[in-house]
Amino acid sequence: MILTMYTRYASAALLLFMSGQVFSAGVPIPLPASGITLTSSGELYLARSQDPGFLETLAKFSVVAYKRGRTLIVRLTSDYASLPADIKSGLRIVTMDEVYNAPAGFKVSEASRPEVRALLAKVSGVQLKNYAETLVYAGKRSAAQLDLKNGSGNKLAMDAVAGFFKGLGLKVERNCYKVRKFDKECNIIGSRAGASPGSRIILVIGHMDSVGYENAGADDNASGAAGVLEMARVLAGYNSDHAFVFVAANGEENGIIGGYACAEELRKNGLMSRLAWVINMDMISWNKDGVVELETNKEYLEHAEWVSALATTYTTLKPHIATPAWGSDHVPFLEAGIPTYLSIEHWEAHNPCYHKACDTLDVLSWGYASEIVKLNLAVVAGKAGLTPIDIKLGER
Repeated sequence: MILTMYTRYASAALLLFMSGQVFSAGVPIPLPASGITLTSSGELYLARSQDPGFLETLAKFSVVAYKRGRTLIVRLTSDYASLPADIKSGLRIVTMDEVYNAPAGFKVSEASRPEVRALLAKVSGVQLKNYAETLVYAGKRSAAQLDLKNGSGNKLAMDAVAGFFKGLGLKVERNCYKVRKFDKECNIIGSRAGASPGSRIILVIGHMDSVGYENAGADDNASGAAGVLEMARVLAGYNSDHAFVFVAANGEENGIIGGYACAEELRKNGLMSRLAWVINMDMISWNKDGVVELETNKEYLEHAEWVSALATTYTTLKPHIATPAWGSDHVPFLEAGIPTYLSIEHWEAHNPCYHKACDTLDVLSWGYASEIVKLNLAVVAGKAGLTPIDIKLGER
């Protein structure tokens, strides 16, 4: 039934794109004046970065074809081969049939379950803030700092996350993928086995590095890394038929290097085929309108609608869905064919201090961040069999 709804909706959306409109909650909304149609000539490129400096340079070589939320598509005014290398690496060819950016609209429903609400009640905004504070006050967390001095903010953040994971009883590993001058650049991974050998795996990821300002990078992305830690803390109180892998990724701000390294390590160890679902958190603590964006690729729109239904059932969040995916640690797993989504604050009202020194703790909403963590825990509960550790399996 859901698949039939999806097929009909996708067909309708395609027609609306061809007519120069997008579909939002059942109402056609005109594209901006610079909008395009599927019959437009010339290749289209998805911008894979929203960094202000990147966008300023990109504007010198392109015109906007479509812009909504995090989705920016351009048509080049210069030959691709002549572009600066950093602009080339920040673009990929896209077609408009990949693009969707609007409030969730399939109307999939999900009944409330008391055991899930009991799980979500364990989420603590205070704990989220405490985790984030530890990372923020580590100092400058850019991976490049590992080339500049011993004990950089990035190294201190890695050590802090490893300590948190160890304290939760997780198996802790350093997925080191690059040798720097003073310290290795590593992802920090905390894992726990499932009920049986070969259990399917749910992976939760959020990057801990920042663009490198002192005691900043609070929203981007101490908040998302704190979300990973909080999910690990809450789930530590449950047995599960799925294994869990929690990843504080590094090097995301340098081209998702850590995310790709993590995916490669899983592939090398034969674990990629066991991944059932991947959840990414990036910038989850700046709130102006209560909207959460769920970013994925078009082949997982049905999954995103199910996640949206959970948001409506268990949280105060208003879910929007965006495709295609770009620019964060969900991308390597989508490219590997794993159902994956990014949960992120609404880009139409995102943090004005994005990639600036003013991205500090004092203006963030830990209540909003808690709602996003609750949503992602509801997703885990919908995919895994969870039992509170103080209740024996036979007593359920």
